[in-house]
Amino acid sequence: MMGEKQMKRHGVRFRMASILIGAFIILFFVFANGKGQQLRPGGFLQLDKRFNVGGDSIGIADFYNRFRMELGGTLNDQLYFFSSVDIRFYDLPRVSDLKQLENLNQQYPTDLSLWEAYIDVYGFLMKNLDLRIGKQRISWGTADKLNPTDNLNPDDFSDLVNFAEKIPTWAIKGDYYLGNFTLTGIWIPSLTPILLPRFGAQLFLGNPAPALRDTLALPSPGLKHSMFAFKVSGNLGTWDYSLSYFNGYDDIPVLYRFSIGNPVGANLYMKFPKMQVIGADFATELAGIGFWGEGALFFPGKVFLKTVIGNTAESSVALDDKPYFKFTIGGDYTFPRGWYFNIQWMHGFFTERGNDFLHDYFIGKLDKNLFNNDVKVSIGGALEIGSWNDISATYGYGIFPELVYQAIDNMELALGAFVAEGKKQALFGAWKNSDQVYLRMKVNF
Repeated sequence: MMGEKQMKRHGVRFRMASILIGAFIILFFVFANGKGQQLRPGGFLQLDKRFNVGGDSIGIADFYNRFRMELGGTLNDQLYFFSSVDIRFYDLPRVSDLKQLENLNQQYPTDLSLWEAYIDVYGFLMKNLDLRIGKQRISWGTADKLNPTDNLNPDDFSDLVNFAEKIPTWAIKGDYYLGNFTLTGIWIPSLTPILLPRFGAQLFLGNPAPALRDTLALPSPGLKHSMFAFKVSGNLGTWDYSLSYFNGYDDIPVLYRFSIGNPVGANLYMKFPKMQVIGADFATELAGIGFWGEGALFFPGKVFLKTVIGNTAESSVALDDKPYFKFTIGGDYTFPRGWYFNIQWMHGFFTERGNDFLHDYFIGKLDKNLFNNDVKVSIGGALEIGSWNDISATYGYGIFPELVYQAIDNMELALGAFVAEGKKQALFGAWKNSDQVYLRMKVNF
């Protein structure tokens, strides 16, 4: 039950969020009508309704809708700015006593985030140097969303159906253009952790006993805990490629202490391990077939797990510092009559670490537009192999069909499903009771 002080703090945050939303809306329309040729408003409204069908009965999921407002524009020949506010609002109320009925945000829960806010400076100090400063999405890699080299922004796992998303973070990015090459340097002041689904952390990170209490330790603020990365990218004929290096932290925590005592109970202590990544990627097209691939060699920092039971303590290795390699290769092709096919092989999911724990995933999708492109039918599927020496005990699979009505400009209406099954050791096996059917409407403006 929420205490009175907590209720007051929650109310203050809600009022501040409301003020920020109102201010952004005012600026949005002022700029949209004031300098229409230089400043460009945009965004989308996405309404989602999710139904849980993995159990004995059909339930309505506590999932969010999204309202994104974007505003960007060119200020002069050297300056460009972009900002966006992401509002996630839920359908189901979260009230458990009469006092909470006084709080509008308890009945209509809303999450507000300044999604992106950055400034581009072209020709900074020299002609061939561009800077981007602020909260931004830095996308690395050539694969279709399954990018092992894309480690600069934290994972957004809040939507099980769309688990390959990332969250923008504060950074300074510089691009220096040298002939056919681009040299990129990035500095990120601090770590932003992974975003997990509501009441669904076990879907990705395991299922601890509900009686356990957990404590999470972020790296302390300071220059020595900031992160940085470099990349060299170029092209050779029809081949695009890049080499990259990242030095920072994993956005997924690891357990470093487990203690049981009386009457304190059981406690978990987690932290974010250091990580270095050397990556490479390529993309090309041959005979109308698109090919891509990328690989990343991870060098994790070693983490010891201390287990304390009463007066007895033992130490073991929670995360070894042995390097491990992840990769994704894939391709796509549009067949005659408009059939589009996309397939990828991913070795090592985002949450997997260590050579002995990397699974193989084969993910494919087949799309077809019908009725003069008014309707799109999409059939997606995934096969997971945890161990090639014991496939029958480590396999999993998923099926992701979707039907999209797109006859009206700027609007999509989609009906789809997310169905997973598998053995206990497989990722899809952990998701098998989380099957969903969804109805989504998205309007872009």
